[in-house]
Amino acid sequence: MSRPYIYYPAWDGKAASPLILKVAELCQKRWKGTKNLGTYVNRDMRGKPGQKSVHATGFALDLAFVDQKQAAEIWNYFIAQSENLMIQELHWYNKPGTKHGVGYRCSRGPGAKGVKVFTDSDNAGPGGNWLHIEVDKAVSPEEWETRFRASKPV
Repeated sequence: MSRPYIYYPAWDGKAASPLILKVAELCQKRWKGTKNLGTYVNRDMRGKPGQKSVHATGFALDLAFVDQKQAAEIWNYFIAQSENLMIQELHWYNKPGTKHGVGYRCSRGPGAKGVKVFTDSDNAGPGGNWLHIEVDKAVSPEEWETRFRASKPV
């Protein structure tokens, strides 16, 4: 069963949420060499003036990965745990074999059901060697950590 996507329209959350900071911390501990490229930024979406980026809410993270093998491991983990970890959206901008990458959104369904291949006309914009991760604000940092630690990479 799908869940509603809650970050549209986005708003100014004024700071990175404790939840997304916990997500960044735990990802960096589990997957060595990953880096937090950014969380809160009060800005519009690229190419969409007047529409806030989800980064403005404070519940989005751009996580740099070491290589495509590591990206695949992280992607597969979050897709498998999409319901458990309350993932709202996940982008892998440069997934091998695609031109514009892939994206998961909770409103399309759990796990692989929520994934689509981006196209020239329907994509998340330019990206690079990072994954974009959004987590549902309804879960506390403590609960998210418990769920994350209890679930192992696939």
